[in-house]
Amino acid sequence: MIPKKVWWILGISVIAVFLLPLAIDWFIIGNSFPSNISNSDWVSFFGGYIGALIGAVVSLIGIIITIRYTNEQNKKDRELQVRPYCAIRYVHDNKLRGTNKVIAELPIGCEPKDNNGPEYSSILYIKNIGLGPAIEFEFNIDDMDDGRDHYPILMQRDSDTSNRAVNLLQPGEEAAFPIHIFFNFDKITENDFIDFGEEGLFRYTVKHEVMQKYKNFNIVIHMKYHDMFNNTYYQKITLSSNMHVGGKFNEKKAEHMCDVNLKEITTPVKIAK
Repeated sequence: MIPKKVWWILGISVIAVFLLPLAIDWFIIGNSFPSNISNSDWVSFFGGYIGALIGAVVSLIGIIITIRYTNEQNKKDRELQVRPYCAIRYVHDNKLRGTNKVIAELPIGCEPKDNNGPEYSSILYIKNIGLGPAIEFEFNIDDMDDGRDHYPILMQRDSDTSNRAVNLLQPGEEAAFPIHIFFNFDKITENDFIDFGEEGLFRYTVKHEVMQKYKNFNIVIHMKYHDMFNNTYYQKITLSSNMHVGGKFNEKKAEHMCDVNLKEITTPVKIAK
């Protein structure tokens, strides 16, 4: 990018090109001062002088632009040599596999708190496949739009958990981001079933309003990290939920359930400072 100073110099030079002939005519050609050389000699002298001056200014501007361009390219090349790049995989499990490092955690509960419901656990694995370290991770979570209130859960910590916590990933290193969601679903009772009156596997079904009681939602995770030059990179991770009812319908036994799947991962984007 050409700096403003260069544009100012270029603009002044262009204005000077138009004004100098008028100035020469006014002060040199049209004056009555005695001179040892003719006006044509003065015009020839100033023409060469001004031409050399303009050529020097243009050359200087060209050198400045070339130097800045070269510096920018060298900076980009150095950044590419140490640029991190986080690849993400999603596992429906609550046990760490392949790494014992934990970079963050999402434990969240759904109201009402006094209704003990099922816990859904899964793990995002974040691996730095770039050329340089990824430093100082920062995570922000959008509110889950499932029509319910949520609250953070304080997970029990011990010395082993603290020793596994990291905030830096060297090239090739991977860390886990465990997700724990306590849904606290309402119980499905026998009165929530419809009896079609015919014997068989499909005699009973859960009422439509009970099936649709909890709506699907997205979990949007905003992840930022830095490289060695303190450049910031951003990625968005989106998980989608599928709320459904499962169980033994022929025995009038069912419960609300949820599957969470990886929906979208954006590529790293460098954020302007």
